Amino acid sequence: MSRPAGRALAVAAVLAVLGAAPAAAAPLAISPAPGTPDASPATQISVLGIAPGRIAAVRAAGARTGVHAGRLRPYSGARGASFVPARPFAVGERVAVVVRLRGRRALRTRFTVARPGATPPVLTITATQPDKLEHFVTAPGLRAPLVTLLRGGSAAADPIFLTPLPSPIIHPESDNTVTIEPVGPGGPMIVDGLGRLVWFRQLTPPAVAANLAVARYRGRRVLTWWQGPVTAQAFGLGKGIIADSAYRTVAEVQAGNGYRMDIHEFALAPGGDAIFTVYSPVLMHLPGTPAGTRSPVLDAIVQEVDIRTGLVVWEWHALGHIPLADSYATPANSASYDAFHINSIQPLGRGRLLISARDTSAVYEVDRATGRILWTLGGRASTFRMGPGARFWLQHDVLALPGGRISMFDDQAGPPRKGASRGLVLRLDHRRRTAVVERSVTRAQDTSAQSEGSARLLPGGGLFVGFGAAGPFSEFSRSGRLLFDARLPEGDGSYRTLRFPWRGRPLTRPAVVVRRTDPAHVTVSVSWNGATGVARWQVLAGAGSAPVASAPSAGFETTIDVAAPAGPLVVRALDARGRVLAASAPAAPREAAG
Repeated sequence: MSRPAGRALAVAAVLAVLGAAPAAAAPLAISPAPGTPDASPATQISVLGIAPGRIAAVRAAGARTGVHAGRLRPYSGARGASFVPARPFAVGERVAVVVRLRGRRALRTRFTVARPGATPPVLTITATQPDKLEHFVTAPGLRAPLVTLLRGGSAAADPIFLTPLPSPIIHPESDNTVTIEPVGPGGPMIVDGLGRLVWFRQLTPPAVAANLAVARYRGRRVLTWWQGPVTAQAFGLGKGIIADSAYRTVAEVQAGNGYRMDIHEFALAPGGDAIFTVYSPVLMHLPGTPAGTRSPVLDAIVQEVDIRTGLVVWEWHALGHIPLADSYATPANSASYDAFHINSIQPLGRGRLLISARDTSAVYEVDRATGRILWTLGGRASTFRMGPGARFWLQHDVLALPGGRISMFDDQAGPPRKGASRGLVLRLDHRRRTAVVERSVTRAQDTSAQSEGSARLLPGGGLFVGFGAAGPFSEFSRSGRLLFDARLPEGDGSYRTLRFPWRGRPLTRPAVVVRRTDPAHVTVSVSWNGATGVARWQVLAGAGSAPVASAPSAGFETTIDVAAPAGPLVVRALDARGRVLAASAPAAPREAAG
């Protein structure tokens, strides 16, 4: 491809606000990081950690496409800006970037543009298993999976947050592709401390959900989750959703630089950003293959996006940072070599991040400013000596805790299977470079999650463990005693299963169906998808009339027998103090189905 004639110097316009301090003291970082071997052709040049007005000019020159004109767009909070080229870079070319700054030395980066590989087909949900699903009179189209309570449970306990997914069936004989036998539709789901449904947002197939959690956004408690289709190579092509306590979507987050957001991580980061995974199929030469050949490789990318502007503030690629030799996967056992499989990301202080990679069975602390790996825990190249029982295998949901500890879900799955899946807390000694087991809890020796899973410390010291694709979720005491145990139907799992305080108040009215059972009686069924804090339901013979019956809430749907009314009935939701939370529309009796 020849250089364009009459190329113009790409100098970004200086922003009007000069010298404004960044909203947070972030380290100065540029992405794509120097040496990135597979940046997107549509990549931005992201400069984080400096006031936008101090960025004087950006020059981005491709070895084949020449200098690129573009626009400098600031991030919210005056903490940096992205240079957005007016046209893409060429596949396979090298790009040199110089960012000239006021009052300090220029930033420079060089990277190579990826040769994109083929995206595998998405998994489809074409059939369901009705016997494993809930059925409600007041919500006949809602098909949430049945949750079975096995031990413990309290209606007063904090609710539980799940995202039911068909448990993947991995086929080693077919390049480790994945198939599913769906139980029902996917979607974010909340159940109470007895396993009873509180809220389910049923998604239209092939979309499913993952990573449902409670977070803070612009000073409010919100729900966050990922949703979209999943490919036959078990990575996602979706987006992030942020919803308020009324379950209204207040923001959607899309990946930048021409990518689609992956299923494995989506969380809110400090400073108004979202941080998540991207999986990108690329073609590259692999060691040991004939010269000139290019093989399909699945890069795992960490991307941080400014939610308000949609700009990419930081990006990190496993390719170029984690050696392929550290992977337990091989090019021979996957259609697109999934050497890393990043599945959790946690921003830390001092400009660092904690990143978990399943297929290296290792955890990495990464420096945001340089992109370098500062230390590795586990895997083939551990910086730490692993004490007895401290080795983990194909882990998920890794989090740094106070006191030099790290929690995770240790799948221990195969092939080869190492043991029962467990919730694990390790204590790290950074001076001696040792890692020892502080806590290890298992549900049963035969509980093995082939994939997925979560383990989180609760405020009271307990450990709440979701056993991923296996289906159970459990709470353990400080001493490791099993306090609570429940499960999704066989064939269903949840990528993570978490427990948080939550108060939901939908803007919709309660749904009511009144059915005539005989000439003298009717049955009133009522539900309010997403409502918490409903203690009782009160039936009135019309708006403003006196109550004719009431009953304690029995979960998602409550049924009340009432003497046959002369006209429509209204049902009110009451809290534990008897205060009215909401009232239904008037509902007239209908004849019960014969």
